[in-house]
Amino acid sequence: MSSVPSAVDSSASYLQSATPQLAKTDNSYDEVPYGSYPISASHPDRLFTVGKLFGLNPVPPENARILELGCAGGGNLLPIASQFPNASCVGIELSEVQCEAADTAIKFIGLQNIKIKQGSIADITPELGKFDYILCHGVFSWVPESVREAILRVSSENLSENGVVYISYNTMPGWYLRGMVRDMMLRHVDGIQDSAAKIAQARAFLNFLRDSSKTHQSPYAAYLRAEAEFLDKQPDLYLFHDHLEEYNKPYFFQDFIRFASKFGLQFLGESNLATMWIGNLASETSQKLASIQDGVVSGHYMDCIVGRSFRETLLVHSGVAISRSLDSNNFGDIRFSGRFQQEPSAESLERKEYKTQNGQTIFAWERPSRLAIEALSNAYPGSLTLEQVSEAMEVGLDRDSTSATVNKQQMATTLMQWSLAGYIDFRFQKDRLQVCGLEKPKVTSWTRCQARAGRYVTNLRHELIPITDVERHILLLLDGSRDMQAIATQIGAMISSGAIKVTDGQPLGKKAREFPLRVAEQTVEEFGKRGLLLNAN
Repeated sequence: MSSVPSAVDSSASYLQSATPQLAKTDNSYDEVPYGSYPISASHPDRLFTVGKLFGLNPVPPENARILELGCAGGGNLLPIASQFPNASCVGIELSEVQCEAADTAIKFIGLQNIKIKQGSIADITPELGKFDYILCHGVFSWVPESVREAILRVSSENLSENGVVYISYNTMPGWYLRGMVRDMMLRHVDGIQDSAAKIAQARAFLNFLRDSSKTHQSPYAAYLRAEAEFLDKQPDLYLFHDHLEEYNKPYFFQDFIRFASKFGLQFLGESNLATMWIGNLASETSQKLASIQDGVVSGHYMDCIVGRSFRETLLVHSGVAISRSLDSNNFGDIRFSGRFQQEPSAESLERKEYKTQNGQTIFAWERPSRLAIEALSNAYPGSLTLEQVSEAMEVGLDRDSTSATVNKQQMATTLMQWSLAGYIDFRFQKDRLQVCGLEKPKVTSWTRCQARAGRYVTNLRHELIPITDVERHILLLLDGSRDMQAIATQIGAMISSGAIKVTDGQPLGKKAREFPLRVAEQTVEEFGKRGLLLNAN
């Protein structure tokens, strides 16, 4: 059995070798800066879509005023500002270190539509102005009660008439178990002031729990092992700020909404609609929940059933009229996008099995459904309207010379069911990305900035994706000023100078001049598939 490391022995060699040296400051978010990266669920496109679906008239994100509370180093807000040059973005962040990092990036890429203000959320007044979208990720549960009240006050006072608020927070009852492990870790590291030592001792304690429970088969032991393994894979900053901070307040969903209602806010929906759709539950359960008219009450019971530990809730002003009746006749403006991977299935030649983008498995028995899946996958990461999906299906049926026909009404219902199940995404706006065919390919200035700095970039779906060294160099060329031949010329120069090393495994010989163009075309095509290329329109 593993020995338990002393919680007070901060001079142990284990600590010195296992953790980085962290500068000591008075602010824990300066000492261990929190991760700053894109949160796709908080993107204004997502908020606009949910608001539009439920009968609101939200401001289009490209012309909106956007406020982020607790914006860290700008990793979530900067790509939004870069994507929407006509939007006005403001970030509020307490950590001076994080603000300086964000300001450096803003100045480097020359963005004029974003400001990062160093200060407390509690100091924000109505004089800051009204915003169409207010974002607050990873803050609400991790601050004192007075700051939580300030978040809701600002969300009300500074929200425009048709504005939408996004707030994420830890949720009960799922956090009962997670909170149990947190409390045990806090007790173990009690008295340790150094952040690096605290992180190392917390990890040592988790390893002790995992190793000591290996011979036990109880549900409790199984959970300890699973939680220890999960936390072992998380970076230090997550462990420190999500589990070792002084404040971590989870809420029952009903209690959070009651809290928000005191500030004149009401529940709109979840940013991820699939998490609030009762159709994802067993039929008997969904029938019982369907009899509950109050969406907040039914949402509470869903949390109890699935053990939800985290929510990303959208709020609007209490006086805003919300319509939750989804009529498939009104789906003409909706655009659907999704990626399916066909799985081998030996059970039936007629039935096809597909893995969806959220890891679920669906079965398609009929040819029309398979054609719809094929059309969406071919267009991904681009989107298609119901009419475009239907047209692609009709072409496929004509090609097959079958008697099957396309029932648009039925297909509209199916596509929305797939959306609510999380199999595919949907939106109201036209695509801002382009998959292929650009004469002069372009990515956002923030993507080019990220490519210069590291190994991850943010795509136009607000996702963080890894890039290779070769891709990093090529991304820097995609500012919209070069055609493919000019890009190939630059790639050839970098190959000749040794700045990048690329090969297809074959001697170049006489085709040496063609090789850079082939690299350019293949790489740009791959960028399109990953949602990095800006639409030329």
